[in-house]
Amino acid sequence: MYLLIIQVLIIGCSTESKFKVGNVTLDLEVINVSSGFCEVNFVTSKPAYYYIAAEKVREGVDPMKIEEQFKTLSLDYAYMNYINWRYELLYKGEPHIAEFSSHSLQYGEVTHFFTSLEDDTDYWVYGFIVDPNTNSPAGKLVIQAIHTKPTSEEKITFKYRINDTWDYVYPLDETGKINPNIPWVGETIDSLVLRNEINPVTPGYYFIDRMNILREDDSTNIFYGMYAHNNDGFGDGSSTTEFEEGHTYYTAMASFDGPIILEGEYKNYAIYKFTWTKGMKRVFTKEDDTLGAW
Repeated sequence: MYLLIIQVLIIGCSTESKFKVGNVTLDLEVINVSSGFCEVNFVTSKPAYYYIAAEKVREGVDPMKIEEQFKTLSLDYAYMNYINWRYELLYKGEPHIAEFSSHSLQYGEVTHFFTSLEDDTDYWVYGFIVDPNTNSPAGKLVIQAIHTKPTSEEKITFKYRINDTWDYVYPLDETGKINPNIPWVGETIDSLVLRNEINPVTPGYYFIDRMNILREDDSTNIFYGMYAHNNDGFGDGSSTTEFEEGHTYYTAMASFDGPIILEGEYKNYAIYKFTWTKGMKRVFTKEDDTLGAW
């Protein structure tokens, strides 16, 4: 997932009937470029479907000189991913599956986070209008080159709170306020599973390896701002953890922004350890970080 090149936004409703191919312009504005992500705003002159992506710069290639080929190749890549996604759902017997335009294209003004970018790397951020009836390019290529930072410069810490089966994560900036614009990932694991099934040198080794794996996984749940989860075995689909009386757990969270920073006041990950009991209430801050130890 660390090399995720193209990320699409799933939208639940179809607006194809509103779209007529015509003279529609697309504008993009790069809002923020960090080590592992960039934030970009896209807006059209009138309602239209369009495709967006962030792709590593290819040496010797000028997208504007091969514009039609570049746009067609991008849509082919997106359609290939869509077919694989649709195949999995059909195989599972899902009766209702979104069409390509609803699944893989954008509609209306969108502020999008491209995540899992490589640090210190050149990328193209781009988009173009698409005809949803033919799934073909219908507008000019709008593109901008960016360069990701060598390391994250975002100063962030994680506060973690448990209230019975619920837990809450608060990504905080240096003023102690919730930062809603930093992508982050997290995971909770039972110490019995960690010791008996995985048996790492320390929990820190496990979680660092795990965070790197998450960067390679297109299905990773990426969060922004405060997040609450019910650890009752069902949750919201992002985790099926079920807290059990007297079991010890480790919860780790890390900003999804380039390499993990292991030291410093604003290192971008934390690991908290607790033994759960019914009705427990506890708050963890950076002073409670286990630093990856058992």
